[in-house]
Amino acid sequence: MIISERARQLRSLVSSPDILCAPGVYDAFSAYRAEQAGFEAAFVSGSALAIAHLGRPDIGLLSITETADIVARIADRVTMPLFVDADQGFGNRFAVARTMRLLERAGASGIQIEDQVEVKPADAPLSRPLVSIETMLGKIAAAQDARVNEAMMISARTDAMTMLGIEEACRRAAAFAEAGADMVFVESLSNRADMERVVAAVAGRAPILHNLLRVGEEVSDAATLQEMGYAVALFPSVPLAAVGQALDQAFASLLARPATIPQPPDRIGANAFIERAKHPGG
Repeated sequence: MIISERARQLRSLVSSPDILCAPGVYDAFSAYRAEQAGFEAAFVSGSALAIAHLGRPDIGLLSITETADIVARIADRVTMPLFVDADQGFGNRFAVARTMRLLERAGASGIQIEDQVEVKPADAPLSRPLVSIETMLGKIAAAQDARVNEAMMISARTDAMTMLGIEEACRRAAAFAEAGADMVFVESLSNRADMERVVAAVAGRAPILHNLLRVGEEVSDAATLQEMGYAVALFPSVPLAAVGQALDQAFASLLARPATIPQPPDRIGANAFIERAKHPGG
């Protein structure tokens, strides 16, 4: 499947009446396993990339070229569309244009850019200071102008909920939708009332996506999101968390009994994987 077809497929999945559920993948193997499990699209999570490839938190250490290289390897292994976390676009609007070109060539079907500042304060790398709405609208326009395939999706994320509250988050989400963003995303929503306010603010001008991160939140399932009017449910942390837990258990077992090799389940054993991998698409 060529890249342009994957982008059209992602756009079709997002516009479907059924909510699109996308796990967060971080390399070719995790994406391959997600596709084999039956997922129709995957989210290349920036935080998962930072943890998996650098062993560090998501504080902007990966460059656009490193990210594009990872995306290219993933896209070479799977046929499903890839929706890629592009952070703040890796710089100003000129950098956003380059980011779009690189990720589109690498095989992305959509990118997500956020309204955080490009460089965080050195003494607060996990903080979320924001650029102005006007600056973010310039980034959206730059991404639109740079894409070759019109089906390539641009999602605009705001972190205003964390910094300024729900009113500003809704104002920004509405502005991004009005500017032609193909999707909008308000990060850090934790209660249903705020989520419903976002749906009302966007008023059907763009599909809305949501992160499902923690069990026990007021809304923690895709079915409820669909009922509320959301189009995409991201599960960015589930795969990597599962891998981390499995590694902890395997290493603890191996350390306790180093003469005994832990036996992996057949479905993910090396021989079974190699057998399936003999065929280019399988």
